[in-house]
Amino acid sequence: MAGKGKVIGQGVRLGIKYGPQIWVATQAFREPAKEAINKAVSSEKARRQAMAHASSLSEGSILKVYKGDRAHWVVFSADESVTVYPPADIPLSMLVERADLTKRIRPEDKVGVKGRAKDAATAALRRGKPNQLN
Repeated sequence: MAGKGKVIGQGVRLGIKYGPQIWVATQAFREPAKEAINKAVSSEKARRQAMAHASSLSEGSILKVYKGDRAHWVVFSADESVTVYPPADIPLSMLVERADLTKRIRPEDKVGVKGRAKDAATAALRRGKPNQLN
């Protein structure tokens, strides 16, 4: 068990050497991480609100569209757009004019793990393209 002492000693030496740099890095990345988490939580909250609204409509469905790097959920009743969550500062018709309406989600549809992973990957790619509608 002499190897454990050597590993612990090496870890302490590295901690002393690089500890201050790690501390500065964690302080620098704290705010961007909080912003990313808050953005994801607000998008999920908006999706739930939109899904609840769509389930109360006849032939209700929702569609995720982007304005810049922010996701918006448009609620449809049949083929008519009703509202958007979270509220957007541009007209509803502009949000959905170039959107693919075949990708709408109905309240009875179940989105699996693959679908959520695909959606997360698409959102990650959009972060580098600001001021883009779709």
